[in-house]
Amino acid sequence: MIIPKRLITQYDTSETLVMISLYPKKGERYSTGVSGLASYAKNVITPMNHLTIVLADYDKKPAIYKEGKTLVVRCFQTNSPFMWLDIFRTLIQFSHAKNVLIQHDFSVYGSMIVSALIVPFLTILRLFGFTISIVLHHVVTDIFKLAGHVGLKNTFFDRMRGHVYNILFKGFYTLVGVVSTNIVVLEESLKTRLSSVILKQKITTIPHGVDTSLTTIPKKNARTVLGIKKDDYVIMFFGFVNWFKGADFFADTFSDKSHILGKKIHGIIAGGESSTMKGRTYYQTFYNSVAKTVCSSPTLSMTGYILQEDIQTYFSAADLVVFPYRNCMTASGVLSLTFSYGKPFIISQPLDEMFEAQDFKKNMKELGLSIGDLTFDLKKESCLACTENILKNGLRDKMQNLSIQMRETRDYAKTAKEYQKLLSAPKTRWVVTPSPKLAKLYSVIGMLF
Repeated sequence: MIIPKRLITQYDTSETLVMISLYPKKGERYSTGVSGLASYAKNVITPMNHLTIVLADYDKKPAIYKEGKTLVVRCFQTNSPFMWLDIFRTLIQFSHAKNVLIQHDFSVYGSMIVSALIVPFLTILRLFGFTISIVLHHVVTDIFKLAGHVGLKNTFFDRMRGHVYNILFKGFYTLVGVVSTNIVVLEESLKTRLSSVILKQKITTIPHGVDTSLTTIPKKNARTVLGIKKDDYVIMFFGFVNWFKGADFFADTFSDKSHILGKKIHGIIAGGESSTMKGRTYYQTFYNSVAKTVCSSPTLSMTGYILQEDIQTYFSAADLVVFPYRNCMTASGVLSLTFSYGKPFIISQPLDEMFEAQDFKKNMKELGLSIGDLTFDLKKESCLACTENILKNGLRDKMQNLSIQMRETRDYAKTAKEYQKLLSAPKTRWVVTPSPKLAKLYSVIGMLF
């Protein structure tokens, strides 16, 4: 894509930040059927106080437009082996904007091969003098913990395939660590995992931000829209229907539960098919099984994709948001929305790693909450017991206050400042104190830069 000269003149400065990412539709922040990574990218870049360029994906044709201080250049299509070349051709038209921030997740750019091609892309950028910061939204070091998510079965061939995947993932993270200036993760536990293959001083944890511009409407009004009585309980799972997020567990747990504490319940799966996985046969089998459970239940409903303007209604109507995740491989964008709307929540034990964050510890201590108050085993009885415990004994108010406090602590305006601080720090051409394991690799590849 050729950038008009007038825009290059305006945006091509040494202070300009270039972000490479999926991006919401023009004028939106939470676009229907689009990965949460896109919303995250826009929420991070919007509060920044300098010029920014976003090299983003397009659906039908390329486009260029402005949103505030941001120039959005839609110059690549996902799942194309040429996407990184298209990005490079666009990027080198800006000769002074050398500070690049990349949002990365294996599932959003296409096949694993397409996603892995980011390594040679990053290497070329380093050779051209760019400073590279990459946000790893998912950190996977053991693919077997995500077997249902990637379609691995308990066969000899799939076990071998899983071991190969684990080797490839670790190799990928190692190479990304070598060619990048900064690595950003969204949970402290993910930093711990990565530090086994990437120098710890290269990794920075910046907790997932919270959009404080979002507000609820009166619960009564929201329930009128949804056709739900004001005294019933609304228990919600929000987001794409995925295995690792436990959508099937939620459906199975609440499918035959008509009342809790004497009140009728409505279990809502507020979401639809995963935009990045819907074309895979094993995923369709999974999704159809969840849909079948919902259809046969008198208390469950599944919405499909929710429009941006309807998100507020569902969160406003909810009494409790449930996170039955099977693995903590990423920070939850849905949890961020839960904080935005100040809603009580419960989480499965695989997610309790998030409580390693200092702001979580501080806010929970101030409110007199313990991890046991809001976590459950991935068993039906445990989830139902935790749900009842929150709703009946006053913990719901404490949990609501926790969400409100986390909302203020993790305001995206603060997140943007953390990024700006990281990206403006003095850069060295190469890390000169590598760990013994990586010393030889760093010294050989380092000579290239």
